[in-house]
Order: sequence, then structure tokens, then C-alpha cells
Amino acid sequence: MRSTRVVPLCLALGLALTACGGGGDDNAEPTGARSASPSAETDSEAPPTLPEGWHYVAGDDIPAESATPELPVTVVDGTGTEVTVDDASRVIVGGDDVAAILGGLGLADLVHAAPENSASTVALQAPQQFAFSQETGTEGLLSVDGTLFIGNNPARHGDVAAQFRDAGVDAVVLDDQQSTADKIREIAGYLGVDEAGERLAQTVEEQFAEASETAEGIGGADELRVLQVTSSGAGGANAVVGTGTAGADIVEALGATSVGVEAGLRGYSVEFSDEGLLDARPDVILMGTADLEEWGGLEGFARAFPTLLDTPAGQAGNIVVMPSEQIKVSGPASGAGAKALALALAELAA
Repeated sequence: MRSTRVVPLCLALGLALTACGGGGDDNAEPTGARSASPSAETDSEAPPTLPEGWHYVAGDDIPAESATPELPVTVVDGTGTEVTVDDASRVIVGGDDVAAILGGLGLADLVHAAPENSASTVALQAPQQFAFSQETGTEGLLSVDGTLFIGNNPARHGDVAAQFRDAGVDAVVLDDQQSTADKIREIAGYLGVDEAGERLAQTVEEQFAEASETAEGIGGADELRVLQVTSSGAGGANAVVGTGTAGADIVEALGATSVGVEAGLRGYSVEFSDEGLLDARPDVILMGTADLEEWGGLEGFARAFPTLLDTPAGQAGNIVVMPSEQIKVSGPASGAGAKALALALAELAA
């Protein structure tokens, strides 16, 4: 197994988080406390919109299994509904986590349709994309010609799943408030591939444990307040990340404090104010590459969250961008993201 890596935009030696760029005006853009000499080489994964002084962190060792669905199977889903799944040949996924987990189980080719604002590779490669929000309603979603719907939030998708079942299409909904590993187990159960799901879940759990040990061994992460923000709130709104998310799982594993979880927020929550975020005084701000791409870089981020550059994290340049599948998506890549972020937070806390 290869070791976890931390990759700055400007290539640097070692497993360390490094601020990119240098030599800029101190009063221009916020810069990090550390800098590295620019290199002619850059990591192809780093977003081109990464602002000067921000940090790009990525892990590797993303586990995968190769499974074959064994159907029919009868399960009780996250809404407490008993469902018999007969056909998973064309799966409509309610979110990135479902798509990524199916991909990790070797079942990416079953993903037939995914939300149009997806960030995960498997979802983006789905043959069909659909819009679903309070504005669009369920009409477009129900018109997708699938054989199985897997939602990822009982509150958001419970009624949709019921409508699918009324129309003769199997539908289940994942409990979004459980750990990443348990989400893997649950989705594997929907497809009758429990053994492969257990192996994948255990590997991710082991990676989280490694990340916890790393953070504890180096020290400092437990003193940090981490705020994760996203462009993927309901209806495409800007949001603060709370419970039931990959980011919350990772921050908790590292012993740091999640600002969103501390505030009692659930999922991608729009229940925040700019003044409240300023008062929360985060030491580190975290986001996915898809978020930064959606905002278009520093100016777009500042418009989305006007007060965050004035927080301790913003002033110090402690703003971390990670691959969305490693920090936003509860799936096989979460453990790799946890290991990478453990090293990064330890560096920022030093």
C-alpha cells in the first residue's frame, strides 16, 4: 500500500502541506504562513483557480472492490421501508455518495442517471443528468427511465422514493446520518453484495483509524476549529457543512472541531449568517475542488462568503482545497482524504 500524499499546487518535497506562490503584496490576497519556491512542474489534479497562498491537499490509496449484484434482495432502507430490489441494471442515484460507493464496488456501469450538479467521477459519467430541487419538483426525476432509485437523504428523497415505487420502480433511500463505512455497507446491501461492501467499509475504517493515529501522534489538530463550506446546498445555494457528511466524519476522526457540527447544522445547511461565521472564528477553512470551480476562484468565494477572509483562517491563509470525492463525498475516497488532511492540519497547527 502506498503512503498518503499531500500535494501542493507548487511541487514541494515531503508529505507536507505547502502554501503556493509567493512574493505578492501583503495587502493583496491572503497568503499562507508558509511558502515554497515555485516549480516548473505542477500537479495536474490541482485546480487552476487555486488562489495564491491557499493549500491543495490530496490523498491516494483509494480502495475498490469488484462485485456482481445478487438479486432479488429484500432490505429495510433509511426511511424504515421494506423494499425488494429486483433490477439494478439502470440505477438513478440521488447524490454523489451513492454514485461513488457504487463505483467503489465495481458497479459504476450500473449508474444510469445522476444529479446535474454532481462532483464525483462516476456521477459525472452517468449517461443521463437530471435536475431536482424545490423549484424543479420531481417531474424530471420521475421521467428518467431507470430500474432502481437510490436516494441519499430521507428528508429529501423519502417522498420521491415512494412515488417511484407507486410507479412500479424499485426505490430505496440511504440513511444520511451514519458513518461513511456504514453508508458503504447499506448501499452494498441494496445490491446484494454485502461481502464486498464489508471489505470496502473495513478498508475505509482502517484508513480513518490511521488518520486518527497520525493526527494524535503529531498533535495540534485537536486545537483547530475547521469550517467546511460548499456550493452544493439545496438548490445550488452556498452552504456550511454539518453532520452526516464526509467532511464531518473526517474532521471528527482527526480530533478537530467542526464549526458546522458544533452549531448543530445537518448536511449542507443554509442556516447560517455571514456575521455568525465571522464570530465562529475558524482556524481552517475547507472546501472541495468542485466548490472552488463553481465559485470561479478567490473573488467568487469572497462573494459567496463575504466575511470568511476576515476570520483567523482567512487572515492566515489557512484555506484548504481538496478533491471533492475525498472531502465532500461519503465514499471510498474519504479515508484517503482523512489521511492526507491529518498531515495538513498538523502542519497548519505547528
